[in-house]
Amino acid sequence: MRLMTRTIALLAPLSLVSFVLAQGEKVPEPTFTPKTNPVIGYLIAAVLFGVIITISLMPSKRSHTDL
Repeated sequence: MRLMTRTIALLAPLSLVSFVLAQGEKVPEPTFTPKTNPVIGYLIAAVLFGVIITISLMPSKRSHTDL
């Protein structure tokens, strides 16, 4: 018990120092700049949507009599 109390007493100031130092840092500025055009993504989505609809509307063969 005495060793635990002594260890906590030694480590507590170190943890407080880290909080104080973290408060002094400057907040980073966001630097995200998209490099692609969103229209390309919309075109790809439209093509995939068309493919899915086309495949879904194709008639299915359910037996050997459906030719």
